[in-house]
Amino acid sequence: MPAPEGSASAPPEAAAPATLEWSVWPARERPWATGVLLVSLAILSVLIAQATQDRVLAIAAPVFVLVSVGSFISRTHYRLTAHGIEVKALGVSRARPWGEMRRALVDSNGVFLSPFEKRNWLEAYRGIRLPFGGNRDQVVAFVETRLPVVLEGGGAGTGRKPRPRRSDSSPDAGG
Repeated sequence: MPAPEGSASAPPEAAAPATLEWSVWPARERPWATGVLLVSLAILSVLIAQATQDRVLAIAAPVFVLVSVGSFISRTHYRLTAHGIEVKALGVSRARPWGEMRRALVDSNGVFLSPFEKRNWLEAYRGIRLPFGGNRDQVVAFVETRLPVVLEGGGAGTGRKPRPRRSDSSPDAGG
């Protein structure tokens, strides 16, 4: 197996490296989805131009949509160090220290780092998503050295399944 971009070759029995770097570019990995997105934006532009007769709006609306999916369109660089997490995308660099993160949730696509010890509605806005980018084992191993890791479905670390949104004890049959 080839080593992920930016990683050094190390013996398999070696501990997690001091720094782990990789890049993810979803638009390049999924060209059909990129094509569908671009065609949809062109159709949106034409429909808005015909409906409103406003050229500025016909250009601005697709641009706003394009910006909102910027993490899909552009390459994103990730860097994990002993001190924290760095994410660079669209010319913007964000860094967060490991001390702000309380737990990590691993699913089939990546690791979600949360600043909360338990589930919280704010974690979608304050957490960091680390897609694997072809190096799942290295990312999970690195994160495990810093945070308690929970597998999707409540596997490792918690010993219980995620709680449902509503109590199942309600006798309401609904219907």
